[in-house]
Amino acid sequence: MRTLSDFDSGTKHATLLVFLPPAMTTLEDIVERGFIAAMRTRNIAADVLLAEITHEHVMQQRVAGTLRETVIAPALARGYRQIWLAGISLGAFNALHYAAQFADDVTGLCLLAPYPGTGDILREIGQAGGPAAWAAKPGQSRSDEREWWHWLWQESQAGSAAKPIYVGLSASDRFLHGQQMLAKLLPSERIDLIPGTHDWPAWFDLWQRWLDRGWLDRSSL
Repeated sequence: MRTLSDFDSGTKHATLLVFLPPAMTTLEDIVERGFIAAMRTRNIAADVLLAEITHEHVMQQRVAGTLRETVIAPALARGYRQIWLAGISLGAFNALHYAAQFADDVTGLCLLAPYPGTGDILREIGQAGGPAAWAAKPGQSRSDEREWWHWLWQESQAGSAAKPIYVGLSASDRFLHGQQMLAKLLPSERIDLIPGTHDWPAWFDLWQRWLDRGWLDRSSL
């Protein structure tokens, strides 16, 4: 897995943000679009590491395992006390996969325009009466993204013990229907809905809105 960081080996905050880009983009696209600069101009005390999840990782269901081996386990060994996952579209989908399998590793999630999964699974959830009704039925499959739908439902039942999860949405996003089903499992104050489509300008606006919420550690080194 290819990674890109904005810190050197001698610099470390207590918090690490692992950023997972959308499909068909590069790690450099995130940098060039200003996502890291937006953090730095706010003096947020967190290190940032961009991790490239390939189509092969997704198709072979190796996202969580590879990310843990390559990025998360080494970060924990280095002494990071908080690890946040942020992702755009398929990157958010992959962040949910990781959290569902290794929840104890993750402090919280920032999900920008999350890809909600394939149409057949979304229809299955919708026909059951929504994600809560679907997940509560015994014997439901845990394959594919169903695993993180179940995990997200469990988090919705955890009350104050639930992990902080932010979801940023655009009103004309082509995946909005599935995203809104996902959003129903979270408190309304953790959902942003802005004008826009499934594109960089909306994603960047949502990113800045999340940064301004102050969820990341702002303490000094």
